[in-house]
Amino acid sequence: MLESHMDPQLLHRAATAYYLDDLRQAEVAERLGVSRPTVSKLLTEARRIGMVRFEVLDVGGPDVSDLERRLRGLLGIDEVRIAPGDQTQREYRGIGDLLGEVLRGLELTRGDVLLISSGKTTHAVSRMPGMPELRGVIIAPTVGGQQESDPAFQTNETVRNLATRTGAVPRFIFAPALPSPSLWRSLQADPSFVEITDLWTRAEVLVTGIGSPYGRRESLTSVVPREDAGLRGAVGDLCLHFFDAEGKEVLYPGSDRLVRPSVELLRSIPTSIALAAGGEKAPSIRAGAKAGLFTTLITDVPTAQEVLSLVDD
Repeated sequence: MLESHMDPQLLHRAATAYYLDDLRQAEVAERLGVSRPTVSKLLTEARRIGMVRFEVLDVGGPDVSDLERRLRGLLGIDEVRIAPGDQTQREYRGIGDLLGEVLRGLELTRGDVLLISSGKTTHAVSRMPGMPELRGVIIAPTVGGQQESDPAFQTNETVRNLATRTGAVPRFIFAPALPSPSLWRSLQADPSFVEITDLWTRAEVLVTGIGSPYGRRESLTSVVPREDAGLRGAVGDLCLHFFDAEGKEVLYPGSDRLVRPSVELLRSIPTSIALAAGGEKAPSIRAGAKAGLFTTLITDVPTAQEVLSLVDD
């Protein structure tokens, strides 16, 4: 959904004349009956909202199709999509574009449920243009996070962003990621919380990030203990479920009352789309696949090569 304060039809006519018909800005101005400075503003706005996109291809890059095939076979999952270049340096733009393509191909309809997790990558792509229209689709968070100061871990805001971009219906969790024992007991009978847990069981799609190894994490939700010895062997996490190199779940104090779907429930979701970029996440991706926590991976070329190099090593 392209949002702008300017007339979308005028934006489209200006962009088409300039980028497709190869007219100069003065000629576009004459065609549209506006000033040349107005044309410049129209073209800038068309790029800003994603009506016009540019892609700079890497020179002599690897065969992305071959990388996708090899990585799909290694991980034993249904689909792998790989964006060009290093997406950590591109604000995850390519990963957002591929997510839009995958979601569009799923053809979700009114009443279907899409879950989304917290994290830097999911928060970034939730604000990007180019997502498909999802009118009537329900978007819900997978974890609590009302108390978080880092926007990437405020999952309700990620839900709101994606719903705004797609026209979907947002639903929110009004609870911290790790409630106190008394609040946890109260939540079990709270109608708004029960509505969310019911949506978890109905979900058709999950969009989630993959956390990097515990010892290398620069950002982490405040509810996870930084110095817990049991977590030192965790190579990654998905929806606050930490796992070791073999995909076995790693528990820690308070994990029994975290606001999140169970591992079994996550595995039952028909399409689970994991987003991950950064070489440090290579072991996290492999372990998450061993745990059976995602069916589709969207990553970038350097990360895909690093995952494959783990096998070569």
